[in-house]
Formats: sequence, C-alpha cells, structure tokens
Amino acid sequence: MKKLFILIALFVSVQGFAQIETDTHVFWQPGAKLTFDMFQGAAPDSAYVKKLTDLNIYHEIATGLWGVLDIPNSKRAWKRGKMEKYYFCAAMEKGNSFFIVKDSTELKYAQLIWDICELATRISRRNLDQFVSSLNEGLKEPANGGASIQYMTCPNDGRQFGREVTHALFDKVITTHNEQEYLKFRAQIDSLLQELEDYATTEQEIKRFISHTPEEGYKLAPTLQPDFKDRGTIRY
Repeated sequence: MKKLFILIALFVSVQGFAQIETDTHVFWQPGAKLTFDMFQGAAPDSAYVKKLTDLNIYHEIATGLWGVLDIPNSKRAWKRGKMEKYYFCAAMEKGNSFFIVKDSTELKYAQLIWDICELATRISRRNLDQFVSSLNEGLKEPANGGASIQYMTCPNDGRQFGREVTHALFDKVITTHNEQEYLKFRAQIDSLLQELEDYATTEQEIKRFISHTPEEGYKLAPTLQPDFKDRGTIRY
C-alpha cells in the first residue's frame, strides 16, 4: 500500500448495495461484502505457497487501517476556532490479496479479517472522539489542537485490537478450519460491530482517502512523529 488510492472511485452493486471500490482497493462500509473477483493478486512463488499451505492457510488478504489528520491551513483559522478533522478507514488491497484454494470457507475467513480491521477503525475513532469531547467538557469554546495531541495515541488500542484478534483467528480458526470456533468469532465480531455502530466508517471518510484532498480551508497535518515523513497519515 505504498500509494493509497486512485482518484476516481468505482461504484459497483453488490446484492443491491453500492460498494465503493477503486482499481486497487475496496473500502469497508456497512453492508460491504468481499467477492472472489476482488482478490487479484498471486503468491510470489511456489515456496510461499508451500509455506502457507503447510500452515493450512489457503488465502491471503491485505487489509489496512488508514488514518488522516487535516488541520486548518492558516493561523487565522485556528484563532477563529476552526477544528481539526480526522478520518479513519479500513481498506482491502486487491493486488496483494489472493486465493490458493478458492472456496466459500476461505472467503468467509477473509471477510472476518476485514471486519476485524473495521472494528479497529471504530475503536480508534471512538477513542479520539471521547478524548476530544472530554477535553472540551465545560469549556465555552472548543479547545483547538486536541485531536492533534492524541491523534497518534488514541488509535493504538484499535491497532492493537486488530493485531491480537487477527492472530487469535489464525490460531483457532484459519489454520484449524474449526467451524465452531469460527462461529464464535463471527458472533463476537458481529456483536462488537453493532455495539460500535455509531463509530462506523462513513462515505465522507472514504472519499477523503480516495481524493487525497483535504476539505477547503484545510491541509494535511505536518510531521507528528520524527519518523512520520511529513505525513499526517497512519496505517495499521
């Protein structure tokens, strides 16, 4: 995912649902479902295939949690109380996702991994929303810069959740093909998605990633960490 997304999104109908895709990525939305044709990559070589199949793994899905922080583009805007805007998005990269064995079981495993990635974005979004709300509690005017302070910190729980649950899924479900364990994971993830429904990825956030362009009056945040390379963008 060195380059995020092309500029023009493609809208395709999936079971009556308008799902947003680009040539390279599929974006998580409520109701979004993966299909076999979205997996357009291939294993790099036979040795890699053997490595996966020896572990009883027959697909690979490249997912990412992306975050962008936009800030007012002038000191005057800051002084007038203009607030930062932050965006989170779960995406699947088509070119690095592939099947070794194309069947419905592998597809439903990939879907669950993708849903876990969306949960990671919701946890990140919730954490930052709650921090900004608590910071502004009791103030007559909202405090500028609150999102910038915690932008790199609040998503940590989301990223950690995504890693830990995905690793557990591989250990208990994908490498064992244990259907009962799969059903337990599926029920737990569905319950959490419903619990955090208010923090779901929005179409506005997806469009921000596709366009590479902040809203008028905003600019991409400058360096937030020494190794951040002047990008207000993070990836899971």
